[in-house]
Amino acid sequence: QRAIIRRYKYPTEDEARAVRTYYREAKDVVEAHHRRGGDSTWLLDEAARLEALAGYLEGQSRTRLRHNVRGLRAYEANFAMRPFEILPGIKAPLTFGDIRISVVPDLHVHEGRNEKVIKLEFGVDAPSETEVKVISQLMFEAVHAAGFPLPAAGVLYLDVQRGKEHRGARAGSRMKSDIEAACKTISNIWDSI
Repeated sequence: QRAIIRRYKYPTEDEARAVRTYYREAKDVVEAHHRRGGDSTWLLDEAARLEALAGYLEGQSRTRLRHNVRGLRAYEANFAMRPFEILPGIKAPLTFGDIRISVVPDLHVHEGRNEKVIKLEFGVDAPSETEVKVISQLMFEAVHAAGFPLPAAGVLYLDVQRGKEHRGARAGSRMKSDIEAACKTISNIWDSI
């Protein structure tokens, strides 16, 4: 645990930026796709454009763009036809004791008459059940604290590569208590790292 916390306390600038922005092209194209009304041909054309660009790059830049292309093709196959109407983005800080967590859902949408916030997971490896629950619970708590009283079904975690939709979190859940306890532990050992 201390090693993990140490990486977060002392990230290299490049490492921190890379984690935050690894799938930025895929997320931007997905949002634009839904703003345009969900034309899958356009989404696939954008994936092909990124693939061509990757051909001119080397090393990690090429690999990163190719992963974005893979993610876009998986999104097209699994979620592109969802009728998401894009709403303004939400940035919702969440505080547990003296630990502040910045929560920024990848999409804020209407699907039919229902408002939703969405985490897009483009990773090759399947997320763990715990990871899905923690991220969903944090989004639920943060958007509620920011004045968006969404129901649990309004929080979606889309595992794009596998085409799986995970729904919601719960008010007063045990997971929230576990998150609060983890934040307290982090706070207690932070200065000693």
